[in-house]
Amino acid sequence: MVFPRLNDEMGKIKEAIKNNKILEETKIPNENKSEIRYENLTVYPLSGNNVDGAVIRIDDVTEQVHIEGMMIQSEKMLSVGSLAAGMAHEINNPLAGMMQNAQVMANRLSSRLPANKKVAGQVGVSMGDIHAYMEKREILSLAKNINDSGKRAAKIIRNMLSFARKSESKKIPHRLSELMDKTIEIACSDYDLKTDYDFKHIEIIRDYDTSVPAVLCDESKIQQVFWNILKNGAEAMQEIQKKSKFYLRIYKSDDMACVEIEDNGPGMDKKTRKRLFEPFFTTKGKEKGTGLGLAVSYFIIVKDHGGKISIDSDKGAGSKFSIRLKL
Repeated sequence: MVFPRLNDEMGKIKEAIKNNKILEETKIPNENKSEIRYENLTVYPLSGNNVDGAVIRIDDVTEQVHIEGMMIQSEKMLSVGSLAAGMAHEINNPLAGMMQNAQVMANRLSSRLPANKKVAGQVGVSMGDIHAYMEKREILSLAKNINDSGKRAAKIIRNMLSFARKSESKKIPHRLSELMDKTIEIACSDYDLKTDYDFKHIEIIRDYDTSVPAVLCDESKIQQVFWNILKNGAEAMQEIQKKSKFYLRIYKSDDMACVEIEDNGPGMDKKTRKRLFEPFFTTKGKEKGTGLGLAVSYFIIVKDHGGKISIDSDKGAGSKFSIRLKL
């Protein structure tokens, strides 16, 4: 056998030669040195001079498979974005009603409104007594908590819509510090039961240079990059015994705006570091990741925004992602 790795296809190849029919097999996986490559196999039967054989053509289509996978993932994300927009609309309506009613309750318990005093007098109580009871039972603070929680939920929904909305590649000036903080707020609302981390338990240490100008960029795409890096770091830090920390830095260097996202996780070896931005490369199980997050991030920063993204990491020494965007 000329190609030992085609052993599994030999039955089909012999059948094609026997029947003198061209055989085409697509996207055959071939695992080589812990890397899976994909190949198309075409068999052209030959016959003559009492010899039966075939011309076997093998095309490496790994990149094509990766691109198709990224397109499928992109379509899924667009579907999720549309679903999120619909859900946000359905949630916003009752949320607005809840907040409005909480505000109405607070107004009707106010001793400053003449209408409240009038009704209290009609039922034989004073507003002072009502207010004292409310204070004693903490009802006013509970009503305020309802309103505050509603405002926070509305803000989370706005941020998620901004993140999930279908992008038309509109680039307008944005402050990277604001995009980072919006992404952190979304991350703190990540309640996926499949994850082992809670963002609210991670210490965030910010070092933002407020003099860095706004950067011309696509808001949702840059947030997606921040999200992918933060989520990967949060998952990695689950392996350490000490308190998880993110160090976020934003500063200016020459004509570039620089963002650094550093964690105190387990870090990675040279082999992993070298392949980190490859499509479908993942050190996690299939149920936890597609291996597309950082590949998409690389494309967004380098191809879509003309910037640079790099990783500095060693085993046992944490990881630091550096992003540079033109000002």
